[in-house]
Amino acid sequence: MIGIQFGLSLVFFVLFIGYFLTTDTRKRMRLSVVLTLALVGLCLSSLLAKDESGAWKIKIKPGLDLRGGTQFLLELAGTTTQSTLDQAVEVIRKRVDSVGVAEPVIQPVGGNRIIVQIPGVSEADKASYRRQLERVAKLEFTLVHEKSDELVGAAKGKTPQVPIEYQVLKLRDRKPNGEVVETPIVVKRRTEISGKSVENAFRSVDQLGRAVVIIEFNPDGRQKFGSLTEQNIGRRLAVILDGEVYSAPVIRSAIYGSCEISGGSMSSVEAEELASVLKNPLENPVSIVDERGVDPSLGASSVQSGFRAGWMSLVAVSLFVLIYYRWLGLVAVGGLCINILVLLGLLAQFGFTLTLPGLAGLILTIGIGVDANVLVFERIREELAHHRTGLEAVSSGFQRAFSSILDANVTTVIAAAILFWQGSGPVQGFATVLCLGIFSSLFAALVVSRTGAEWLADHGGKARFHMMKFLEGTKINFLSLRTPAFALSGLLLLAGVAAVGIKGEKVLGVDFTGGDLVTFSFKNKVDDGKIRSALGNMAEVVQYQRSPVGGEEVLSLRTGFGSGEIAGSKLAEIFPEAGFRQLQLDKVAGVVGAELKQKALTALILGIIAIFLYTTWRFETSFAVGAIVALLHDVLISLGIFALLGRELSLPMVGAILAVAGYSINDTIVIFDRIREYFRGGVSGDRAGVMNTAINQTLSRTLLTSGTTFLAVLVLFLFGGRVINDFALILLIGIVVGTYSSIFIASPIVLLFGKTKS
Repeated sequence: MIGIQFGLSLVFFVLFIGYFLTTDTRKRMRLSVVLTLALVGLCLSSLLAKDESGAWKIKIKPGLDLRGGTQFLLELAGTTTQSTLDQAVEVIRKRVDSVGVAEPVIQPVGGNRIIVQIPGVSEADKASYRRQLERVAKLEFTLVHEKSDELVGAAKGKTPQVPIEYQVLKLRDRKPNGEVVETPIVVKRRTEISGKSVENAFRSVDQLGRAVVIIEFNPDGRQKFGSLTEQNIGRRLAVILDGEVYSAPVIRSAIYGSCEISGGSMSSVEAEELASVLKNPLENPVSIVDERGVDPSLGASSVQSGFRAGWMSLVAVSLFVLIYYRWLGLVAVGGLCINILVLLGLLAQFGFTLTLPGLAGLILTIGIGVDANVLVFERIREELAHHRTGLEAVSSGFQRAFSSILDANVTTVIAAAILFWQGSGPVQGFATVLCLGIFSSLFAALVVSRTGAEWLADHGGKARFHMMKFLEGTKINFLSLRTPAFALSGLLLLAGVAAVGIKGEKVLGVDFTGGDLVTFSFKNKVDDGKIRSALGNMAEVVQYQRSPVGGEEVLSLRTGFGSGEIAGSKLAEIFPEAGFRQLQLDKVAGVVGAELKQKALTALILGIIAIFLYTTWRFETSFAVGAIVALLHDVLISLGIFALLGRELSLPMVGAILAVAGYSINDTIVIFDRIREYFRGGVSGDRAGVMNTAINQTLSRTLLTSGTTFLAVLVLFLFGGRVINDFALILLIGIVVGTYSSIFIASPIVLLFGKTKS
């Protein structure tokens, strides 16, 4: 398979160079067909593979939000070095592997953090993994005071007075009914033998069939343990793990072999966990500062709704372009299919994991892919109006549309690249799909669609280029409407600021403020007021959520950090008839939330600066100012409307906001490109009049490109499921506001900051 992929890659590379060097149209068309077939073959070989049963399967790995599972972000305490970080990664890997988890992801993040992704974990099993990951497993063997029971009894429930070389710990014992009882015990402070002497540990059973853990020592440990037990026959020996006494048996004889930990009526699961951490102790304590979990049932539902939305978007957009552009619409649909296949092939080739926001990026690519075709087809329409032949119109249309397509997509790539750099997890997944989707869209539009259009022109001439008309020949004085437009934008901005001011930090989700966000399914609905009363101060936000079209209603509960599961247990206890079942849990420590907030703001600022510099280089300063003002306008108003609708800003929403920023520039540049073309062409007269002409001539193009993307995202909003609903909503708002600002905000700003004459 590798040899085939290499051969196809080589053929594609050679033909790709030949395609752009060839001037003969028919030869270039033939090269394009072979070039596309080579790329399709390469993508299919990357995308599909046979499993052990011989059946073909798709190689793209679904993320945890699509297949269910849990992600933990661990932070090491104290001063860390590369060696302690590497040791912690290796220890945690062994602990997770000992449970038999398939394909866990364990990797360091920064200098003192480790990310652990465990697929297929239900919400009910997460507590076990949490204990496994957080336990330091500091094992100590020390002697118990000869009169420990007398000292504890004399204290009468208070802390016993003990000699300075001793300390009081808790002896942990589990009763047959599962109840854990802790009693004080007096033990020596000095450790006789530490966990460094342990060579192996495993679960076993004693003579009564109870679960125990057998500890095997290394040669030095066996000698030390044997000497210790030989010299202290008749005394009790405490087995201490992480400051807790697990057992304190009486030494009956010298033991030069293994040691047994019983811990009372320990369950087999507890014994397995204990053996795992004893075999793999951590040098530095760790704490879980970020935890995100999705129940496999919710992941399966997200996959179903997400892919359903994808197919529906593809069908809806395809029907639109077929009806509007007819034969050219068929060319666009063919290019769109190649576009999606190439994108999926690239994702598989580079081993990317597809997350739910990534799936949204895939659907957004459908809209973006059609945008480029619309720009070209509208140019072809204009060239045909100048009485050119079919082939001349196609050639000129692609040449004239190229600068608009290039500028619009480069600015979106800038936003995606910065998002990938500053983002994490699902946000990076969205940025990856968006960026690769732009490259696949460019190939589909500039190679596949061009070949299809040239074939139509070569075989049918102008007759194959009949299209519907929309807003043709308008003469609206858009720039004269700038004052009411500025006033409307000002009101929307003020409304958004007021909404944010009133709600305060409630606008921000737990990703940025820290805390727990828990999602429950239920059988019988309980009034949210009763839930607030039952939980008291523990619940910060209680709300029911449902997808716009169908979908199961769920309860969303927001609490302080570490209180989500406690609140869930309390709800189950108070309202047993409701049948609450935890589907998803996001836990974010305050320090992590603050970091994510800073990164989100940094990404937005850097994106604006980069887009400003690129726009200044490609156009002129007044155009760059207009583009950035429109971009800020779109981002702020989108956020304001989002807040007015009562939604919370989470980490994936940052990806949506930067996508809005990229799309805003995309839309604006289409108009700017035509204005620049007129100015460079020496069109004389009043600058405002020239700009109005350019806006009117690109009006149908602007509305069509926005409309196709809006249609794709609308399907995602309606049918993509509850989890991705907020993401799609902010994209919808951004597309509408971005289209409005391109006409009524960006161009008037260029007029204000530019010259008065063209």
